Amino acid sequence: MAVSNKWLMSSLAYYLDFFTVPAFVIFALCLAPFEPGLALVGLLAWTLVEYSAHRFLFHSLYRREHWTHHVDVLAYIGVSSWKTSSTFAALLLLAWYTGLVSVFIGAVTGYFFYISVHYVMHRPQHWAYGWMRGLVANHDLHHRQGIEKNFGVSSPLWDHVFRTYIRVDPAQH
Repeated sequence: MAVSNKWLMSSLAYYLDFFTVPAFVIFALCLAPFEPGLALVGLLAWTLVEYSAHRFLFHSLYRREHWTHHVDVLAYIGVSSWKTSSTFAALLLLAWYTGLVSVFIGAVTGYFFYISVHYVMHRPQHWAYGWMRGLVANHDLHHRQGIEKNFGVSSPLWDHVFRTYIRVDPAQH
């Protein structure tokens, strides 16, 4: 399969979410009281969004673009921060209007955890790499050509629910 340059971006565009997402969380915390239960709902919702986007969008509709990441895991490939920031701004307004700011905080925190974990997974020299050997092993199996399993990057929860999980021994990696 030919790879695509459609999702290649500058290093600034690639790393910007690591700064804008915490800013959204801080701003949201200023808008309304924090409710931990609702934040957990948002976090759980994020894990389902992550799984679904990876399985049903990145491995079908955007397969060629996503495959570029599988070929070169260190390339600056992804969804531009201006798109995620625009989406988060709209969602924050909706959350504020509906009184679900804590759900927004949970979901956006889940996204931040996802981008952080995914970044570390492809950099064995990173100090946090050793703490996530199980997730790394799952994701490594996913990156092998032809294996359409283990779509959850930051959590295997939905892979278990939808029976797309394959167990890998983390000690082998």
